[in-house]
Amino acid sequence: MNKDLVLILNGAGTNGGELRALYKQLAANDKYFVFYPGIMPGAFIGTHFPKSTTSDFIEFIDSLEELINEDVWDHVYVIGYSLGASTAAILSAKSDRIDRLVLIAPIVKNPNYRKFLKGLTESLATPKHLNRVQQVFYKEFIKRFIRVPKIHVWHLQVYLHYTKRFLKNIDKPTLIIETINDELVKKKSIDQIEKNMAHDVFRRYQVDSSHFLFFDRNVRDEVIDVIESFLEEELS
Repeated sequence: MNKDLVLILNGAGTNGGELRALYKQLAANDKYFVFYPGIMPGAFIGTHFPKSTTSDFIEFIDSLEELINEDVWDHVYVIGYSLGASTAAILSAKSDRIDRLVLIAPIVKNPNYRKFLKGLTESLATPKHLNRVQQVFYKEFIKRFIRVPKIHVWHLQVYLHYTKRFLKNIDKPTLIIETINDELVKKKSIDQIEKNMAHDVFRRYQVDSSHFLFFDRNVRDEVIDVIESFLEEELS
């Protein structure tokens, strides 16, 4: 009996820990084979943030297409978080084998990093709004991000520019998890994605949280359940 492939793609600047809960819940379903790459362009390796050019992302995408195109899958679902949503969008636009797409707090256009860091700093200034895990992560993320060479950030911006050409070619049922208190992703960015989509099934699920929603216990389980339901739903 074949399984459904669920591909989970994380964003930049982390080691992937925030999506573990999503991975574990989906992997518990016997009908899924869940692939969650541990190392991908834009991710930290230990305390090191290696430079990732657009060609590195393209090579990574090509390797994922080889997996997607294997004839052992009944269905293929792709989930992308943050910068990983750009990679997920490109894959969905290129491959006819993908059945559904989930974009979580999707970064598909160049964000204002200064505002992003300002938002994180302001969040840390009012710690009563953050749980202990969020406080530790925010501090660590800021510490790492300010050490990233500017040329690395420039390469990520080039990759986001490369992503734009694919958005209008996505013709898969799509769910977007929209974080309304996001420090990086603004509503108009989600509006633009919706405008470019070429499929009747397009859902926007709003969550009252920040870009780092998977560290927010008040919404994490809810979001994971919404994603799982979307993958299981019978679509006409």
